[in-house]
Amino acid sequence: MNGAQTLADSLDLLVAASAVHVVRTAGIDVGCGLVLLQPKRGAVITGTTDEVVRLLDWERERAEGPVTDVMSGGHPVAVLQRNGDFRWRQYSSQLQAAGFGSTLAVRLRLDADLPSDDGVPGTSNLGQSSAALAFFAQDAKAFPLQAIAEARSFAQLATRSLQMAINLHTARSLASDLRSALDSRTSINVACGVIMAQNRCSYQEAFSILAKASSHRNIKVRKVAEDILERLPEGAPHPHFGR
Repeated sequence: MNGAQTLADSLDLLVAASAVHVVRTAGIDVGCGLVLLQPKRGAVITGTTDEVVRLLDWERERAEGPVTDVMSGGHPVAVLQRNGDFRWRQYSSQLQAAGFGSTLAVRLRLDADLPSDDGVPGTSNLGQSSAALAFFAQDAKAFPLQAIAEARSFAQLATRSLQMAINLHTARSLASDLRSALDSRTSINVACGVIMAQNRCSYQEAFSILAKASSHRNIKVRKVAEDILERLPEGAPHPHFGR
């Protein structure tokens, strides 16, 4: 999360740190990637190289490979040594074409209560968030038991880091959405007040006028309200939420 403005930035930092850790442990150069699936959101895929991202994208589309296996709950860890391993034939061909001889996928056990992106409390889709780290090496036998054990141990730390990053960026997003909603409501309420004064009507009648104008012009109610406020002698009022 250090210095990261977005969740994508946090994931890039996590992938880079993961690659460094495995390089130090296994003593070989590796590529690293991460796949994150969240409720009501598309897959987030990042990696240290374009080839890593391409492989993860291919696997995500075809649902065949070690990352798919660990994210589906089959195993916490999956290793593919290309020579003599026939579990995922099409994936093995893609791996070879990318210049890799082996891959290691490790599941990241995220909490099941991550909020969905609608921002409404109590609407979390439990158990649907999942993530995995994937490591790629040119050597066909790059991940011995010691390297696998180290990767599993590191995955526990990576999971906590990823969980905090998701929670932080989700909170930021919800706060921004709430501030936008409050700003929108301020414009609508003030515009309704203007209409009430001009037409000597109730709030419900004033809002109905806004809604009809919105439907007739095919624009949002907020935009209709802002247009009304812009014509006020003193201009539109400025909301102070978040200050």
